[in-house]
Amino acid sequence: MVTSTISPGRKFFNTHLETIASGKVDEMVDRDYTEDAVLITYFNGFADMPAPITIQGRENIKQFFHKYMKAIGHIDLKSLDFTETEDTIFFQANFNNALGSVNAGDAWMMREGKIAYHFGFWIWA
Repeated sequence: MVTSTISPGRKFFNTHLETIASGKVDEMVDRDYTEDAVLITYFNGFADMPAPITIQGRENIKQFFHKYMKAIGHIDLKSLDFTETEDTIFFQANFNNALGSVNAGDAWMMREGKIAYHFGFWIWA
């Protein structure tokens, strides 16, 4: 019999991705981000918000992700490289969405099991 275990960071990532992909942005942000979280991203899919974009606080992060999901439409994950430490999660992924195929990478600095700093990178594939 083969037994596999999923690390706490990977479980956090999987739940995060499933929740945002299903359109539950508010739930994802409330559960996964500290109240004072900072999001810095190079997402360049908004005509009115050139990259880099810096956002602080859950409510502002919710607004960003609602707009982000409206712009990209869906997340169809094609590949994922993932690593973690006790207080960080880092991954790079290739995924398809309504804007095309992209390579993205995120680094999450965690505090008490939530994302305190989120650094995001976005490159058209």
